[in-house]
Amino acid sequence: MFGDPITNPKNWVKLTLPEFSSKDKYSIKRGPFGGALKKEIFVKEGYLVYEQYHAINDDFSMERYFIDEKKFEELKAFEVKPKDLIISCSGVTLGRIAEIPLNAPKGIINQALLKLTLDSNKMNNTFFKFLFRHPNIQDILFGFSRGSGIPNFPPMSEVKSIEFICPPIELQNDFEKKVNIILQKKTAFEKGLNKVEYFFSSIMQQSFKGELFTKEKVTSL
Repeated sequence: MFGDPITNPKNWVKLTLPEFSSKDKYSIKRGPFGGALKKEIFVKEGYLVYEQYHAINDDFSMERYFIDEKKFEELKAFEVKPKDLIISCSGVTLGRIAEIPLNAPKGIINQALLKLTLDSNKMNNTFFKFLFRHPNIQDILFGFSRGSGIPNFPPMSEVKSIEFICPPIELQNDFEKKVNIILQKKTAFEKGLNKVEYFFSSIMQQSFKGELFTKEKVTSL
């Protein structure tokens, strides 16, 4: 729909991250220094500390570390809210991105994440996730740390200077609708595939047990 985001053959408007982020003071925020989240401050329950795992796997079921209310207020600048985006900032999973779900618990990001709050009138979250994952965009991110032992996220000044294509928001929203339809079909296909695998496994077991299907059994399947 949009062409290559770097060469921009369709001549879309290009904006930098600060230009399409929310006007909130902390709309672009790297995680706190590692010393701010030492393991001895963690508690059994409280405010969740979001980790790289969440961004890498787009899975928010894991809840491992928590901080108390006092520490949360101290680190409130790093708070994440539903529909914020979090990005992995180090290692081979550099640049993985996920959206905080609506039912996500209140919490903050750790030192290995970047949090973004986008202006929904300029940039659609789903569109930006696919845009950010584009190989040519990822190549720029990895390129900043190419040659180093462990890939690391570039300095924020470099990230904020990258220009992203920004088609009209109506087209971005249309893209999101198409993506959702495809994901629904994918889910339905996977459910159907699971059923096929179940029946195949059942047939294999019966075959190795020497149980041959009768016409009636085949018909019932």
